[in-house]
Amino acid sequence: MTRIHDVGGKRTTKPIDVAEDETPFKADWEGRAWGINEALEGHPGWTLDWWRYVRELIPAEDYLTRPYFDQWMQVYAAMMVDSDVASVAEIASGKAQRPKPNFGQPMGAGDVARISRIARDFRRPATQPPIFAVGDAVHTKTIGGNAHTRLPGYAMDKTGTVHALRGNHLLPDAGARGEEVAEPLYTIAFKAADLWPEAKGRRDTVFVDLWESYFERR
Repeated sequence: MTRIHDVGGKRTTKPIDVAEDETPFKADWEGRAWGINEALEGHPGWTLDWWRYVRELIPAEDYLTRPYFDQWMQVYAAMMVDSDVASVAEIASGKAQRPKPNFGQPMGAGDVARISRIARDFRRPATQPPIFAVGDAVHTKTIGGNAHTRLPGYAMDKTGTVHALRGNHLLPDAGARGEEVAEPLYTIAFKAADLWPEAKGRRDTVFVDLWESYFERR
């Protein structure tokens, strides 16, 4: 299945503007949307990987046309309905129609600012040594379906070289299912010409951080 967010090497509706203004919020509502999203992170079933997976389910016509932070609000609306935190009618009206869930004291602006500065650590102690070493050639799997994965479509069924080992980190694929599984994480170097035919003759290298279970032995 094609994942609409996975656009590396594909033609989309318009070219990417690499000279775009990097101001975080282009309008006041975007900053407010970001704050609301940060304040909503406390639900026990909402992991970063689950959030990403829900966002990846946005239909193409929305994903490619709606503003970035508008997508964020769309994601949390879907998560609230899925978790029975709020109904579609409540979200549409902006008014609760039943007792609110007991999530504790609502966050204020200071709480959101404090939490956003906390660095998340997805490293975990290693339970076994990594299978591959720097310099080894590895071949990636093809991961089908619509489940969450951090293996980009353009890097599936491709051969690269281990550039670095990054330690043991939580596997996003499992995190989206509510599971905590940690694996060795590698930085893999791919020749651009091995990823895209139109890059033939170029000397560019693409580096991608990938988990051990994304590889297969040949």
